[in-house]
Amino acid sequence: MRLAFVETAPFGGLLHYAAQFADALAERGNEVDLIATRDNELENRQGSARMRAILTPSVRDAKAHPSGALALFARRAAIAMRLTRCWVEVVRASRASRYDLVVINSDIYYTVVALAVLALTMLPGRPPVVFICHNAKPLSRGRSDELTRGAGIQGYVLGRLFPRFRLILLHGDKSRADFEAAWPAAKLATIPHGDERLFAAEPPPPSDEERILFFGIWRKVKGISVLIEAFDLLAARRPEAKLTLAGTPFPEDLDLPALHEWARAHGDRVETIDRYVPLEEVAPIFARSRVVALPYLHASQSGVVHLAMTMARAVVASDVGDLGSVVADGETGLLVPAGDAAALANALERLLADPDLARQMGEAGRKRVLSGSSWEEVAERFEAVVRPALDSGR
Repeated sequence: MRLAFVETAPFGGLLHYAAQFADALAERGNEVDLIATRDNELENRQGSARMRAILTPSVRDAKAHPSGALALFARRAAIAMRLTRCWVEVVRASRASRYDLVVINSDIYYTVVALAVLALTMLPGRPPVVFICHNAKPLSRGRSDELTRGAGIQGYVLGRLFPRFRLILLHGDKSRADFEAAWPAAKLATIPHGDERLFAAEPPPPSDEERILFFGIWRKVKGISVLIEAFDLLAARRPEAKLTLAGTPFPEDLDLPALHEWARAHGDRVETIDRYVPLEEVAPIFARSRVVALPYLHASQSGVVHLAMTMARAVVASDVGDLGSVVADGETGLLVPAGDAAALANALERLLADPDLARQMGEAGRKRVLSGSSWEEVAERFEAVVRPALDSGR
């Protein structure tokens, strides 16, 4: 097959996912172009897929933290304009190269993006389009603690768009059920998420520190407030316990000054890295950590779980979405009820206090992700579900 794999994020998890997936498909004999933005984080990386860095970046600076309503509005307006231009370029590139299939990996839950993808699916002589849905229940843009219900213009456009995809791929049965309940006309299938060997071919050795790591975007829905409460409980019981918060803050729903004030009150026991973490810094941050915490309040799936398991780190995660099907409770990590700070503190303490148990769970997690969710497995599963869909379309 001749495939276009489209990712419009210039950095971050979606781009990392797209690059590894595109390479895995190319290694199976497919001709794969990764259509990405100019000056993207992986532009100079040598992979099996061909990098076509031709799109306008939607975001220019990974380190930008606008504050104030006016600055946020200006940033959103600039992003919307660049997104529009970017997706016009996607449509042109997809048609001009006559691909057998276009795979959309990007976040399409912006109305302007959904409209562009809808246009791509309606053009004469268009290639069939497959959408990889990473969030079966996307968050509202206005309030990050609410799930969008597909109302208004956005809901209308998505309702027209989803049935036009040749196939929509999700990462687990719960995600598929959630998506199907909201959009029953769509054609769905599931594939594994994939590992994260992009960051390190081999995992770092176990950490000597009693350090917890929270990694990823800082949002209310990620349960940072629950983790703060849990760490306060834990810190009173374990003087050696430490916490690293690493990732980009989401300014609309996070009181960053209050969080930093709380961290300063704990002295050197709490480390904050409130910025985008580039590729080369990820492995060293995981190397210092004994356990990775994912106290999410809502989630369909999480690339951070796969990253932690690839790094051979034990995981404590909320039992939400498909996280419970990835984290084998008691084997590769521990599952806790979402929003339960006491349960989270107890689970974290269990692993901090027992480095051998943390090491065993980390090793089991790496074995699990590489055996059942490797990119080789993902690419094989992709072909198994996509080829029949293409044949039926013809």
